[in-house]
Amino acid sequence: MACKVLVDVHVDPDLLVAYVPEENLLAPNGPNKGRFDHPYLSFLFYGMDAAGDFIPIKQLREKYNRPRHEVPPIDEDA
Repeated sequence: MACKVLVDVHVDPDLLVAYVPEENLLAPNGPNKGRFDHPYLSFLFYGMDAAGDFIPIKQLREKYNRPRHEVPPIDEDA
């Protein structure tokens, strides 16, 4: 199975989307919160949360059966 991935424009400014065989995808050893610029980010994500994770739009959540992003309540007693 091939997966569509967004290509970092700093790596290849002429390539926006690529198909990558699933077996070629590797999970990082730890979180990678470095800079990632792409013209499609504003169409696919609302932005980033405090942890630096992208918040997907409703269509992506529905397609991949992911829960809605909820901001944890502020504990005013702390």
